[in-house]
Amino acid sequence: MAKNLENTSYRKLDVDAFDPEKFVDCEDAETPGIGPDERLVNQLLQSAKLQEALKASLSNPPLKCKNQYGEYEVRRKSLSQNYGFLNLKMIKDRSTALVTKVLMNVKTADIEGMVRSLTDDEVNLLMKFIYKAMDTQADNATCQYLLSWHAQVLARGGYGAIIRVFCDRQRL
Repeated sequence: MAKNLENTSYRKLDVDAFDPEKFVDCEDAETPGIGPDERLVNQLLQSAKLQEALKASLSNPPLKCKNQYGEYEVRRKSLSQNYGFLNLKMIKDRSTALVTKVLMNVKTADIEGMVRSLTDDEVNLLMKFIYKAMDTQADNATCQYLLSWHAQVLARGGYGAIIRVFCDRQRL
């Protein structure tokens, strides 16, 4: 029998503080990304630099946004030096459309080489964009092309890339 049955000092840990719904990630305190630079990506697409266009479209993703349905707004500096407010859902949809535009411009034979040149983080981010594009752009031709990208990204990133898309707190 234990000697200190009445000693409850070990019970000072508040287990309710570890509720995943109440968890505050310190990364979310940073300014959320406002999406890739559309002018740069379009310029790279016009000059047929598809690898650079893909990397540019994957840069600065809008992942750190808390709410995906537009309750919060992000300040974005426009060309005329005025600040305008953009809906976060609109930013995420525009980023997804831009990445999808880049993916649709790549020839099927070049997909494997482009996926191999991406880093692991870029592969995971690309998988997020592929799933988001399949969700929002449901026409048959786009989905078939996205499935060929999905197969190559799955071959490069494994099943972990899929699991990270569905389990990650930072959603598109």
